[in-house]
Amino acid sequence: MSVDISPPPSQPLTTAARSNTVAESLRQVARVSRFADRKKGIRSYQSHVKSDPYIPILFVACFVVPTLLGIFYYGFFLSDRYVTEARFALRPAIGSVEKASPDQVGTNAGVPHQMVAQDSLIATNYIASRPMVEVIEKAMPLREMFSRDSIDITSRFDPEKPIEKLVKYWHNRVETKIESGSGIITLTVNTFDPEESLKLAQAILDESERMVNALSGRAREDAVAESQRELKLAEERMVKIRTAVAALRNREGVLDAQKTNEGNLKVIGELTTQRINLGVQLALSLRDLAPESRRIQDMKTQIKDLDDAIARIQRQSASEDPEQKRILADSLTKFESYDTERADAEKYFAKVLAANERARIIASRQIEFFSMIVQPVMAQSAQQPRRLLMISLVAGAAALAFATAVFTRRMLV
Repeated sequence: MSVDISPPPSQPLTTAARSNTVAESLRQVARVSRFADRKKGIRSYQSHVKSDPYIPILFVACFVVPTLLGIFYYGFFLSDRYVTEARFALRPAIGSVEKASPDQVGTNAGVPHQMVAQDSLIATNYIASRPMVEVIEKAMPLREMFSRDSIDITSRFDPEKPIEKLVKYWHNRVETKIESGSGIITLTVNTFDPEESLKLAQAILDESERMVNALSGRAREDAVAESQRELKLAEERMVKIRTAVAALRNREGVLDAQKTNEGNLKVIGELTTQRINLGVQLALSLRDLAPESRRIQDMKTQIKDLDDAIARIQRQSASEDPEQKRILADSLTKFESYDTERADAEKYFAKVLAANERARIIASRQIEFFSMIVQPVMAQSAQQPRRLLMISLVAGAAALAFATAVFTRRMLV
């Protein structure tokens, strides 16, 4: 290739034009040189490939065969698996019963809130356990579901194998995951039929919810029994105090020392009022009647009787008689002591009775519910295996293996 760099004959060659012409010539020469080197490299590589007979063998062994096997296995051999997903969280039953104070009378009404986090972990472990598999196997034809002839041989379960193998196979079909922050549990079930996948997921949720509530059943029964024992003791204490009060009344001869004292003061007040009224009437009657008249004498007698009655009651209540004062004072002290103890016993009995009722209500109801965040629904198409993704990964891995084999071959030759 030749390049004409002579200037036009009619124009003189300037310094700028000469510089541009030289630069363009150098670029064209470099382009031609690179093209020649590339052709030489290609010819050298082709000659090297043709000279190494193991490269085609490595290509077939490391790339073609694994890729074809991946296409056959993931594209045609593996059976479709239908995935059902459910998300839920454990929540305590809503109501005022759980908000009652648990510590005053020995009940544990507040325990369900504290046990929710622990019960979430228990539920996830139970779903993956052998008891769960045994319960589901009694409710559904589990072995038949996973051992049909339409299932590929690598995914099929042998129904003759023992329960331990079925539990291990169960871990491939059922998975659970719990979020540490929110406590939300994700249940994933994959089977070879969409309807069976949905039924299996629902059966797992029902059994897990039953187990969680049964787990706290013993604690609730113990709470009821403890509350009943405490109620019996409180009732016996209250009856004992009331019996002691009745015995004191019979022994002292008064119903209630304090009420007796108050009654005496009330009677004295009424008698004093009558005494004043009779005194006024007597003063008015003396203006018109003689002191020896029958009416004046009767009024004086009545006033004297009232004075005697007031004096007698005052001696009893004001204790002009030292012995009577001591009896009333002792009775009043005893009655006050028993009355305080009786009031405390009756208040405590009322609290225990209310607590026993709360414990009984809690024991007779479902304490925790599975609050569904994502309801399980029937799958419309197979989500597993991801055929295109797996085939692409196999092809990529095969290409990497081929490149590694070629590089190793060239390093060794």
